[in-house]
Amino acid sequence: MSALVFDTGGMGADRQRQQPPHVRELRRVLNWHWPRRPRDFHKHRHGIPVTARIVWEDDGVEWIDATATRWDAGHVYVEFVDRRLATTGAWLKPCDVHRRGPEEE
Repeated sequence: MSALVFDTGGMGADRQRQQPPHVRELRRVLNWHWPRRPRDFHKHRHGIPVTARIVWEDDGVEWIDATATRWDAGHVYVEFVDRRLATTGAWLKPCDVHRRGPEEE
């Protein structure tokens, strides 16, 4: 008995057009650098103003003003608001994050 359980035909562009506008705007961050256990990181209350290099799936490289709120020697969590991001920020490598000076804020 070989019955087709799911019709997966036409799931490409047609499926994308069926999504709500806010979902169609979402993009993956290609330079994510997740730590092994992100929940083990302490959130710093005030954070540090930074400029973060984000590599978007379709939009390429962009430098974004953000706030570093969690970090160690190999990982930095930066918080920022962007319609293309489904979360509150991104885990990046420290080389993709630069501290902003007072004159840049």
